[in-house]
Amino acid sequence: MIGESINFMITGMSVVFMFLVIMVFVLKVQGAIVGSFFKKEEAESPTSNNKGQLGAKKVAIISAAVKHHVEQTKKL
Repeated sequence: MIGESINFMITGMSVVFMFLVIMVFVLKVQGAIVGSFFKKEEAESPTSNNKGQLGAKKVAIISAAVKHHVEQTKKL
């Protein structure tokens, strides 16, 4: 009785494992086929002239927003 249960369990686990292996293989092949039809275009990186530096006005606005947020959270 217990031997049959173990045999049934091993058979079931093997079937599920083989199904998952086959599914991974099919999905990889499908991805390669679909990928060959729809090639990804390389996205251009955005260029900016300010090299990541913020202006004084933006820094003041961000500082005011952070200060306002901190004051609002202290009230809670």
